[in-house]
Amino acid sequence: MRRKNVDSLDVLLVLEGTFPYVRGGVSSWVNRMISGFADLRFGVIFLGSARSDYRATPYPLPENVDYFAEYFLHDTEELPRPKKIPSRRRHNLTALELAHLQMQHCVAGQEHEVDLDTCAKNFSVSYQDFLFGEEIWHYFLHQYEKIEDQPPFVDYFWTIRGMHAPLWALQQALESAPATRIVHCPSTGYAGYLGALMSHRQACPLIVSEHGIYTKERRIDLILARWIQEEEEFLQRAGQIHYLRQLWINFFVFLGRVTYDQAWKIINLYSGVIDLQLADGADPKKLQTIPNGVPIEPFMHCRRDFVQRQNVVALIGRVVPIKDIKTFIRAAAISKSQGRQTRFWIVGPTEEDEEYFAECSVLVEHLGLQDVVEFLGFRSVEDILSVARLTVLSSISEGLPLSVLESFAAGVPVVATDVGACRELIYGHDGDAAAGAVVRIAEPQALALAIDQLLSDVAAWNACSQVAIERVEAIYPEEQMFAAYRELYRQALEH
Repeated sequence: MRRKNVDSLDVLLVLEGTFPYVRGGVSSWVNRMISGFADLRFGVIFLGSARSDYRATPYPLPENVDYFAEYFLHDTEELPRPKKIPSRRRHNLTALELAHLQMQHCVAGQEHEVDLDTCAKNFSVSYQDFLFGEEIWHYFLHQYEKIEDQPPFVDYFWTIRGMHAPLWALQQALESAPATRIVHCPSTGYAGYLGALMSHRQACPLIVSEHGIYTKERRIDLILARWIQEEEEFLQRAGQIHYLRQLWINFFVFLGRVTYDQAWKIINLYSGVIDLQLADGADPKKLQTIPNGVPIEPFMHCRRDFVQRQNVVALIGRVVPIKDIKTFIRAAAISKSQGRQTRFWIVGPTEEDEEYFAECSVLVEHLGLQDVVEFLGFRSVEDILSVARLTVLSSISEGLPLSVLESFAAGVPVVATDVGACRELIYGHDGDAAAGAVVRIAEPQALALAIDQLLSDVAAWNACSQVAIERVEAIYPEEQMFAAYRELYRQALEH
């Protein structure tokens, strides 16, 4: 990895859990953006969970990346060792109290703007003080006593530690970063929060490009998360969210508000998410829509041999819960039970959530699909689209997925769940022809039916293929996306 000593950058990208370690999706977009603006000097700050979670071969950094730094927010090996702590200074605790009070008011909607100077004062409490200081300990005991429906204290304690620990890694990133003319974040969350602090400190514009609504996706993750312990008594209360889950949700809502307040521009991929951004506190005057785009030419060679292709259906994406791989597998089981001769490929990295990958593998074995379903790992998208007759997106949340645009560029129709911009991509606007089919979330029967209908109707498949090509070439070429961002960067540099 390259890390040069630089005095100044044009654009500093602050990324969470994506480029350069995770393939596809946002990482692919970041790689294309850096390469597409060869005249600008970029820096990249990568924020990850634990170092051991990123074993895949990273993207090579483009030559115009002058600065690269990585920080792992939940690496327990890097925690300082306990030592005797001297008596604490009261102003440190006051700073922590002020920051928490601001967070509580913000989440409750009692404050619209967030004071970043108050947020930064969190760092006036040292990491050692936070972990082992007596006054800090009593402060959190006092906060715990205020909870009406108390979770076990040990769970509360480790939740608070896990929630706060990354802030000191962010402080290190903030102190070490070079000067930049623009800060650009593809999400809110920890990356957006760090971007907001950098923008505030350096008095430079912050651009937020939301590929998915971070707070919505974290809310889904947290509702499904099994690492949050829930006592048996609480599990019997239908419709209620456990205190610790809600605490995490509120925390990410706060990070989103901070990011939105500091942002100069907030970019969305399609107009359908504007209401969600407004609900999360975005200023409507800051909003702008710039759709994703893909390079068309690299996929044109895939538009051949359609007639000779076998019935191969590919899901191109990470093997993680939000992609709902299990529904795709169950659709494969339905297809096989009906005597279809269709092969189902799952194409994407499997190491991001090894427990979920193991569950998917067990499901394949349990349903007797070893001869039908295959995990291919990371592969060249062009190679897959040169073979597949259909691609599937079974996600429970998306933005404007690049995998759909890439399939369209290759002339391959798509069956997708009704998430993000998929309905707009596949059906266009009122009266437009279809480039595939849209089904409801988590319905394997409907997914299997849509797949079978497209594969068995040659005329319908051909029509969808042609519409897919025409739509991506007219509306989603990469050149249009680059032109929009070049103008945005120009305005930001002048700003």
